[in-house]
Amino acid sequence: MEVVGLLCLAAAVLAWGFLWVWDSSERMKSQEQAGLLGGGSRSLLVIAHPDDEAMFFAPTVLGLARLRHRVSLLCFSAGNYYNQGEIRKKELLQSCDVLGIPPSGVRIIDNRDFPDDPGVQWDTQRVASVLLWHIEENGINLKDRASPKL
Repeated sequence: MEVVGLLCLAAAVLAWGFLWVWDSSERMKSQEQAGLLGGGSRSLLVIAHPDDEAMFFAPTVLGLARLRHRVSLLCFSAGNYYNQGEIRKKELLQSCDVLGIPPSGVRIIDNRDFPDDPGVQWDTQRVASVLLWHIEENGINLKDRASPKL
């Protein structure tokens, strides 16, 4: 009787494992068909200062990583408003590590053109120029599907 119970348990575990693998492969196929898997996709997250990646974009970054996108991050300031820029840079790198963005994929601009000061408006042409350079330099190729073709 004990042998029959063990055989039933083993059959149930094998059936569950088979269904789990089958379901995973079906989900993968549907994502591939929808063009969502990004084997060669390079995504760029642009933030104003450290902590934005965690406060506003963590689910997006984790979702892109799950879809195998290579995610880079561009941070326009060091977050030095309260003279804690060095601490905030380290925190940003640690946060990115948890989110799956390697240190080589993180660029922090520590430049007086982009101060962490709510009273200063950044020059939009300068922001656009830095952003375009970064996109080209890193081969960023993910586009919003809702956006018109450029």
